[in-house]
Order: sequence, then C-alpha cells, then structure tokens
Amino acid sequence: MEMKENRQLIKEENVMELIRLLHEHNMEKAADNLFEIATYIDVMEKKMDFVRQELETVKGQLHKMEEREAEKGLKQTLKSAAGKLEQNCIAVKGKLSEVKAEIRVKAGEIVTAAKQKGKSALNRVSEFLGIKKKLQNIRQGVQHSMENVDKSIERIDAFGTGIREANHKIANTFRVFVGRTEKEYGEKRFSKTELVKKSFLAKKKLLSGILNLADTAIEKTDRLAAEVKQYQAVQTDRDLTDTADMEAVDLGIIASVAEQEFRYGAEAFEAYQREAAKTMTE
Repeated sequence: MEMKENRQLIKEENVMELIRLLHEHNMEKAADNLFEIATYIDVMEKKMDFVRQELETVKGQLHKMEEREAEKGLKQTLKSAAGKLEQNCIAVKGKLSEVKAEIRVKAGEIVTAAKQKGKSALNRVSEFLGIKKKLQNIRQGVQHSMENVDKSIERIDAFGTGIREANHKIANTFRVFVGRTEKEYGEKRFSKTELVKKSFLAKKKLLSGILNLADTAIEKTDRLAAEVKQYQAVQTDRDLTDTADMEAVDLGIIASVAEQEFRYGAEAFEAYQREAAKTMTE
C-alpha cells in the first residue's frame, strides 16, 4: 500500500472532492487552479526523485575515477558538491511533503465545512494562499541547488581545459624536441570528466524544470485567492440585488394590503351609516 505522504495529491480523495464541489458550484477557475497546483507539486516531487537518482549515478562515476594526482582535487571537490546537493534535495523533498500535508488537511476541512454550511464555505479555498511562503522556500532551495550544479560544471570544464592544454603542451614539446613543428590541437574532451559532467547537466535540466513549476504554482496560488475575492464580490452584488428586489416586492405587498384595508374601512363606515339611518327611522 502506498504511503500517505508519498501519494500524489491528485489521487487524494478530499482534494479531488473539493475540486468537484468547486466545479459543481460554478467556481470553475478556482477548481482548475487548485488542480494545477496539486499537479505541479506532484511533478516537482517526481523530478526531485530523478535528481536524487542522478546523484547516485554521479557517486558511482566518482568512485570509478582513478586516484591519479591530477584528478584527486577534482574528485574530492565533486564528491563534496554531490553531498551538498543531496542534502539540499532531501530538504526540498521534506518541504514538498509539508506542502502536500497542508493541502490534504485544508482540503478535508473545506469539504467538511461545505457539506455542513453550503457553498459559502468553498470561499475558504483562498486559504491555500498560505502555502505560497512554503513554495517560495522550495524555490529558493532549488535555486541554491542549481547554483551548486553550475559551479560543479564550471570546475569540470576548467579541469578538462587544463588537462587538454597540459597534454597539448607536452605533445608539442616532444614534437619540437624531435624536430617537428608544433601542432594546433582541437577541442577534444577529457572523457573521464565528461561522463560526470553529463550527469550534472541532467540534474541541472531537472532542477530548472522544478524551478519553473515552483514559479507557476506560486502564481496559481495568487490567482486562486484573487478569483475567490472576485466570486465573493459577485455574490455580494447578487445578494444586494436580491435584497432590493425583495424589498420592492414587500413594499408592493404592503401597499396592496393597505389598499385592501382602506377599502374595508370604507365599507365598514358605509355599513355604520346605514345602521345609524335605520335606527333614526325606527
């Protein structure tokens, strides 16, 4: 059985029930935004799992890297960078779990309130704006991870360039020694580090995707809150119109009743006059 904290939000009963209720009560935009927020968080979590898988690949590649003197410094630097990146990934994954838990709880509360109090309780979906701060913290963590990855790629490139230049210099020194002219060598990559670089580039792509999803999810929380305010404003205007209509109807009824009472009074007076005339005659 899938653990609750690992289960996708779009598979959560309360979340999907809340989205259904929003659609049912003509709050389609709010429903769509909430569904998209849940989807983005699920995808971010999945991509973060892929980043951690790539880190395992990097660890294996570094383990296989020969402990030659020229490579020792780079190997230790990349191992340290991979370790920091792993810690960042664990932290971001934990924050994503916190956001998912908050959405699960909040969705459950709103669904229960809507069943007890009706449509007005659905306006509480604006409370999902509260996850914005957590999403911003997640974005910050992902941005920090990307910066570490960029630094690692720069170090790999610098190391590869240094090794190429050193090898070219040695080769040309030998050519001069044997009486041959120096040769202009191409940009042949240092294969041992290129494999590690590819893994870091893959992580950068994944992290960039998570960053974009975080930005969009943050935007959606703002939209969700704004849309609820708009729903509330429209509902207030509708209630005021309904109240005015009811007051007009009530005034019409009162006027009608008053007119009936007036006619009834006149008839009574006429009856009184007839009775008085009869008495006088007798």
